[in-house]
Amino acid sequence: MTLRAIVIGLDAATPRLIDKWIDKLPNLKRLTERGVHGVLESIVPPSSVPAWQCFATGKNPAKIGNLGFIYIGRDLQIKHGKTIPEMGCIWDICSKAGLKVGVFNVPGTYPPYPVNGFMVSGFPIQPGKAWTYPADLMKKLDSGVGGYEADVPLAKPSEMKGGEKAYLSEVERLHSKSVESARLLLEWFRPDLFVMTLQGLDMVQHDFWHFMEDPGSQYANVVEDWYVRMDEAIGKLTQNVGEDTYVLVMSDHGSAPVSKSLYINEFLRSQGMLACNDNGGERAREKGSSRRVREFAIRHVPPRIVRTIYNHSPSFISNRLTVSAEMERVLRDLVRAIDWKRTLAFSTGGHGAAIYVNSQPEAPAELSETIARSELVGKICDLLSDLTDPVSGEKVRPVFYLGAKVFRGPYQSEAPDLCVELFEEDKKIQVNPRLGSRKIWSSSSHFAATHVRDGFWTLTGPQVRPGITQDAGILDLAPTLLSLLGLKADDDFDGRILDSIFSKTGSR
Repeated sequence: MTLRAIVIGLDAATPRLIDKWIDKLPNLKRLTERGVHGVLESIVPPSSVPAWQCFATGKNPAKIGNLGFIYIGRDLQIKHGKTIPEMGCIWDICSKAGLKVGVFNVPGTYPPYPVNGFMVSGFPIQPGKAWTYPADLMKKLDSGVGGYEADVPLAKPSEMKGGEKAYLSEVERLHSKSVESARLLLEWFRPDLFVMTLQGLDMVQHDFWHFMEDPGSQYANVVEDWYVRMDEAIGKLTQNVGEDTYVLVMSDHGSAPVSKSLYINEFLRSQGMLACNDNGGERAREKGSSRRVREFAIRHVPPRIVRTIYNHSPSFISNRLTVSAEMERVLRDLVRAIDWKRTLAFSTGGHGAAIYVNSQPEAPAELSETIARSELVGKICDLLSDLTDPVSGEKVRPVFYLGAKVFRGPYQSEAPDLCVELFEEDKKIQVNPRLGSRKIWSSSSHFAATHVRDGFWTLTGPQVRPGITQDAGILDLAPTLLSLLGLKADDDFDGRILDSIFSKTGSR
């Protein structure tokens, strides 16, 4: 059986950095010269989940019912974005058409489900639970790579013993095992379609981007080195690919440096739009204190011990070591702290600063009219448009996305009413949803870099015109690839088939 298409996802690969270092990236350079490449506009919000699911389905989040890794539903319950067969991902369509498919390490694909081939779930997974289909593949993969790993438990170098060097070692081991796992899976199963992702770039950019601005730092070249490492991985994974195979390399979003943090709910509180229960904000602050104590303890435990705890402990222990679990705690604290009788709007933060108008039955009476809700969204836009940097005095540049326009489908009512990205020149302001800080701005941020919508893509294959540059949307890629594979595109796609990249012999 011949591999007909391989999709290599490079989480957070950023087009301007690829352009900057392209002469050091021979495999990417070869692909861009042989096919099409350009900027790939991600979805709103530019988060790995639901961006990978939106890529795979060609549909927006409200159409597939996946609004993120974790979010607050309109019923105030914590929801987790999942991938299910009913979404109609590209691997589901190919599987139903009789093609053998392989899905490896795609974020948000836990729990795995049956396909005509195999699925190895990407993060976040539940340690101790089945993370592959078929289930017996777990043992084989574990044995093949000396202990498979889906994630690095600790989120930041500052949270681990050994700091930056220890963190880079953890990411390197995860990356090496991911590349070797992908190579083995291709060898074992020989699928027609293989879809995979690698997380290293995102993990490194989040915490090492700022070192690029300090040439004297021992970490000044870390990000560049990781682009080279990803390029080498592309070379390994495509070295035996024939000319009749479609090769798509893409990112789910890009990255940009962070300037500072905005405590969005504290901002809404200062504008009289959000109210806390008695001492609600203080309780949230106390929760933050306990989190800091836990982080202090973890910082003194060697990473290999933390990794062992993560891989072999019950979920109620291992979950405490993950980013998603930390975010869940933040959102639960938020639900408990807010006085829903006196609150007009709140935010769950994230890369799109998701803002919701209060839709609870006990919400203020003034929100009962649709026009009042629309006016409130407009007022929030006006307030955010007037934001200025408290240090420089420079005006912040907001980019707004009205929920009614970007979220379309049966799950639209669950989606945010407003998303916004805030920029200062070429830097992005990180939005923090925590309550209890009693401040609106912070010069320190959790990450050195955060997500933006501009990602990267390049596609080569027998029916793709060589050497052209074309920007595209992430929703366009699945329908385009399905068309190239000769499979009927779903009429319900939000993306479009990129006919202009087809050669004359491949036009449809």
